[in-house]
Amino acid sequence: MGRNSQNWANDRLFLEKVRDAFDPAEAELIIRAHSFAKEKLQGHPRPPFRVAELLLGQKADAVTLAAALLAPTIWYAGTTLPEIRDAFGEAVAATLAEFGTPTALRTDTEPHRRKDIHALLASLTGITRKVVLRLAFRLIELEHAAEPAEAGLRDLARETLDLYVPLADRLGLGGLRKQLEETSFRILYPDIYRDLQQKVSPIQIEDDRCLNILMEWVKRLLTKNGIDGEVQGRTKSLYGIYAKMTRSGASLHEIMDRIGLRVIVSSVPECYSVLGLLHSHFRPIPGTFDDYIGLPKENGYQSLHTCVYPVRDISHKPIEFQIRTELMHMEAEYGVAAHWRYKSAEAAAANNRRQSRWIESLVDQHRNAPSADGFMDLRYTMTTW
Repeated sequence: MGRNSQNWANDRLFLEKVRDAFDPAEAELIIRAHSFAKEKLQGHPRPPFRVAELLLGQKADAVTLAAALLAPTIWYAGTTLPEIRDAFGEAVAATLAEFGTPTALRTDTEPHRRKDIHALLASLTGITRKVVLRLAFRLIELEHAAEPAEAGLRDLARETLDLYVPLADRLGLGGLRKQLEETSFRILYPDIYRDLQQKVSPIQIEDDRCLNILMEWVKRLLTKNGIDGEVQGRTKSLYGIYAKMTRSGASLHEIMDRIGLRVIVSSVPECYSVLGLLHSHFRPIPGTFDDYIGLPKENGYQSLHTCVYPVRDISHKPIEFQIRTELMHMEAEYGVAAHWRYKSAEAAAANNRRQSRWIESLVDQHRNAPSADGFMDLRYTMTTW
């Protein structure tokens, strides 16, 4: 299949997904933005549609998707903000205001670095959709670099781990955060990445076998007790394993000492009912229960966590359970990306104000930090690792 035929097929599939995911008016906004961008960016070596496809998978709203499609027409085709406003409305135009071309932060001098960090953070205040867009454009830039050794790619990956990942985590963008971490890890430490991948693979095969057995058992337990829930197996990301080994000095086998399941139900009372069922059928390990529903994490993350002893003849490792509602799962995976789409307008606006105030506080912290490195050290207070 030729490139044009492949692009046509990808476009058609994307537009079909848009029509399925949005109401007619929202779908029409995205489709018009897609058509506009396709016409304006003919011949551009890196079409912008991958970012929109990524954000569609992140449950982003129609305004964010339209902005993702239209931003490159401003950068590369000379489209003006008034044109965007006239054709696509104020919300899209406001999202793209001061949303400059993605560039790496300069590292040649301390003044340049400080100036660029400040400009980046300041450009993200006001509307949290801008943060979602910036993270998505960065991920696609890293994933689709022409060569692994492309000039400046390692700097981009380091910058991503230092600044973009904490932003993603604080805004509850769990799915994007994991992809940014994994891609940056592969670029920065390719030999360590491959070595860890080879070592984890046989361990993961055995863990997956245990998970499949346990998932079926837990599904039957829920059904028997009249609870309609989804059961998922959880696996640790390579970056998550590497980061934990680096921080704690633990060995791979000490990190891979648990297998994880996630139970997703409809309501908070059902979360606690499932917890009771699991504790009555498995032996809980003292000191491993965390109630992030009653006391959410700083970034809004909610879930019940508990760990139980291994099950004879099934698992030689303890089993970690996460129990959450469908809404909590949506928040954990897609966070602020999905707020405008799935929350009421009032709730989404309130969340936008809250997160914007937090980003504005980062601007102040950066302004008062003794150096760019001093500010980067604050990333450990920006996120819940």
